[in-house]
This record gives sequence, structure tokens and C-alpha cells, in this order.
Amino acid sequence: MFLLISCTEERYFEDNYDFNDRIWNMEETAEFNFEIDSVELPYQIKLNIRNTMDYPYRNLYIKYQLKDSSYLMEEKLLNLKLFEDKTGKPYGNHQSDIYSHQLILQDSVYFPEKGKYKIALKQYMREEELKGMVSAGIRIEQLR
Repeated sequence: MFLLISCTEERYFEDNYDFNDRIWNMEETAEFNFEIDSVELPYQIKLNIRNTMDYPYRNLYIKYQLKDSSYLMEEKLLNLKLFEDKTGKPYGNHQSDIYSHQLILQDSVYFPEKGKYKIALKQYMREEELKGMVSAGIRIEQLR
């Protein structure tokens, strides 16, 4: 009961970037612009990834950047497991042939000031055309 009262999540922003022909081109950046209007409460930033069984690898490397209007606040290279190593069974929830994954990128983030921010995602698999990628997205939840 205490956990339910102490911390709840409320969707603040969510957007997904769909890839043409289910291919994430190496030069293609999924960008998400959002505005923060409250700095008193923390936020949780989540990554949404949707792929098909046509995706040729077990994992996915993504370069993640969070920027405000003047500087780079956070930069990470993420290694996401999309399929089990031994069996090749896909992780995530699925509808028809699409598998959905969501993971926490940053937990309890306090933005330093109100204003505009941007998150950029870029595939870092070093493949010109990364097949089987449906979309990449961001979900920001305000924690209460």
C-alpha cells in the first residue's frame, strides 16, 4: 500500500518515430522535441522500440542524447537485448509480427529549468539499412 501512495507515474509526453519500409537508415535520427513546464517534480524517461522478426540481430545499439537549448545534458550508448541469446526467442510484447519493448533510460530526472528540450536517437549498429525496425520512441512520465 505504501508503494502505491508514494510514487505514481503520469504520462507527460510520448511520441514515436516510424521508419519507412521498416528500415532504420544509419543517417536517420529520431528526434523528439518537448517542453518542461514544472521543475519541482522528477521525471522518468523511457525508450520505446518496435521491431519485427526480420530484425537480423539479437541486440540493438542506440546512441541516446538529451539536450536543452544550450548544451548536451546526457549522452549514452545503449545496448538493448531484443532476442534471447540461446534460443533466439524475441523479448517484448507482441501484436501480430511486431514486438514492443520499453525500458527506462533515466529515472527520477529533475530538469534544471523550464523550457524546450530535445532527445535524439540514432542506431549504432553500423549497418546502412537496419531491417526489421518499425519505430523508436520516447515516453516521459512525471513522478508524483
